[in-house]
Amino acid sequence: MSEMHVEGPVLGAIADGLDKGASGLEELAGSVPSGVDAGPMTAVIASMLAQVTDSAGDVSTSLTGVAALVRQIRRYYERADASAEASLTDIKDVMSR
Repeated sequence: MSEMHVEGPVLGAIADGLDKGASGLEELAGSVPSGVDAGPMTAVIASMLAQVTDSAGDVSTSLTGVAALVRQIRRYYERADASAEASLTDIKDVMSR
């Protein structure tokens, strides 16, 4: 098994970047045209625009979910690191209280 090491602040920065990406997509929602005038191609272009808009919403939701998972992973690693750092004396002291 290979070793992997990730600093907590790096995971926090990754999660923040994912949230920023999601926010950026959400901010674009107001710039989507409400109607398209493309002559005989209006229906096709409107359909394509709707699909792109739906996909952007899905990407935004996914980015937010992944950011939450990265934060959860950070908490897991921090707890695991704290447990691994506890010496037997520390454990004995806690158990004798």
